Amino acid sequence: MELRIKPFHKNTYPFGGFLIKNPLVSVWLKEVQSLNFSLQNVQIFPISDITPNSIWGCFVLTTNKLTLNQVGKNEICQQMAPNLFIAEKSILQPELSPNEIEKLFSKNIHVFHPDFGLIELTEELNLEKLIAEPALKSFYITKPNPPVFIPKQINSFQIKPVPPEEVLKNMEEKIFPKQEKMKDEPLSAFEHLKLGFYKTLFSKSSEKREGTGESVNIKKSDWWTKLESLFKGVGKEGGISDKMQQDFEDLEKRNQKQMDKLMDLFKNNPDEALKYAIPLDDNGSVRGGTNSQFELSKRWSSFSLFGDSLGNRSSSGGIDLGDHYFILQKQYSETAEEFIKQKQFHKAAFVYMKLLKNPYQAAETLATGEYYQEAAGIFLKHSNNKKRAAECYEKGNMTGEAIELYKDLGEKEKIGDLYVKLKKRFEANTYYNMVVDDYKAKSQYIKASLICKNKMNNERDGQSMLLQGWRVNADAFNCLNNYFANISDIKELKTEIDSVYNYDVSSQNRESFLRVIKHEFDKKNELSDSIKEMAYEIVAAQIPTNPGIVSELKGFNPNDKQIVKDTIRFNLKNKR
Repeated sequence: MELRIKPFHKNTYPFGGFLIKNPLVSVWLKEVQSLNFSLQNVQIFPISDITPNSIWGCFVLTTNKLTLNQVGKNEICQQMAPNLFIAEKSILQPELSPNEIEKLFSKNIHVFHPDFGLIELTEELNLEKLIAEPALKSFYITKPNPPVFIPKQINSFQIKPVPPEEVLKNMEEKIFPKQEKMKDEPLSAFEHLKLGFYKTLFSKSSEKREGTGESVNIKKSDWWTKLESLFKGVGKEGGISDKMQQDFEDLEKRNQKQMDKLMDLFKNNPDEALKYAIPLDDNGSVRGGTNSQFELSKRWSSFSLFGDSLGNRSSSGGIDLGDHYFILQKQYSETAEEFIKQKQFHKAAFVYMKLLKNPYQAAETLATGEYYQEAAGIFLKHSNNKKRAAECYEKGNMTGEAIELYKDLGEKEKIGDLYVKLKKRFEANTYYNMVVDDYKAKSQYIKASLICKNKMNNERDGQSMLLQGWRVNADAFNCLNNYFANISDIKELKTEIDSVYNYDVSSQNRESFLRVIKHEFDKKNELSDSIKEMAYEIVAAQIPTNPGIVSELKGFNPNDKQIVKDTIRFNLKNKR
């Protein structure tokens, strides 16, 4: 009876050991250690090659169960029986019964592989003879006193922020100076009578002029002409007229409605107006009046974003302004925008925070002005926006605080990036591995590969992710296409193409594999001929289930007009 090994589309038996193809013992030991296997928990058996006096590689037998991810680029083996191992995705022909296997392979370990055939492993590698322990010498260390540490290189630079509560308190106490009250007294009873008399003599009108704003014109009434003759008699009409007109203007200004005074003050002196500004509530009312009347009085001891206003603001109740609410809201917004143009970001933030009750916009304004610590404090304490707060800490070089917030947000890749910035590679890789696991759970093996390759600088694991994606048929075409594209050495590329074709191609993924090698064939290099032969085999194998696949042969024979005709005739014949 002749016992043969043949490729099979899947693994039939559990894994138990793996093969390292290399004739050097030093390579075996380095590979076992790089795969995190302890030398105390493995047995290593040399395997001779088919050429006399040569070594093919070794077989590594472990005490624990194996998975594909644990052996890296090496070839894992199936364990048919305690002493019989065969290559992965292969079967024996003819099939043996358990009694036959036990009778044939009762002594020593046997490995059956297409490269070297069936081999009996009788001698384990003696590591004690190969690895010599260094000779120990007695010594005494004189330890000097620690010197002053002077770093040769600065790996990272951070700003250590103060707690958000302290930031907000400092802004309240130090940013804006205290101001004085505006001197403005209401009219007395006599002054009201005087103003009534003046209104019979003068009339006031406003006129809008382009570029200069609004101007006020004072005109004399008909009553004034009747009094002019009297003034002419005493020769003082000019001086009295001017004084009466000036007195009229002063009384009119003092008699303005409180809201009009505030609006005029915003147009002429925004800094002063903010001291008397009233906060707007969301329900269309304001706070800061008595007896349901708005009073123009000083409300702010400073332009602090977080300080209390002066007076009885909380006990005064709300005042319904009607349409004036929207006029005042618009004025506040225009004032804030003007402060931003003048790069007075704290004053603009004061308007948004205290007057418009919009803490988010206040924080955004401070971030625009690069006051990142203050902006982050508002985002955290008043907007509950950890994402924007973390971004502000990051931009402000307060990396430690940004990392803690990103941990709360679960942004693992961003955490890894910031640890790299701090030169903490171990912590960075810990979070990158979490990202890789998340992508694998979602069958996004290309993204997992890019994290390994570009973020962790681990090309081997990146390639392993792509090959795993091909094997589990998760975006298989793109995974394998990227896997081959990352191999620049032609000889290594041929070895990998042959390996995938022999062990990882089945009837379910043959056509996808054909598309992948078509990309490699189009590169027109020394692999073109072997790839074409491989394509012929795949097409021949798929014709029974998909006759139309013969059309793919045209892509591998672009200059052969006869094969085009043959494929057309073949397709027409099958359609009949």
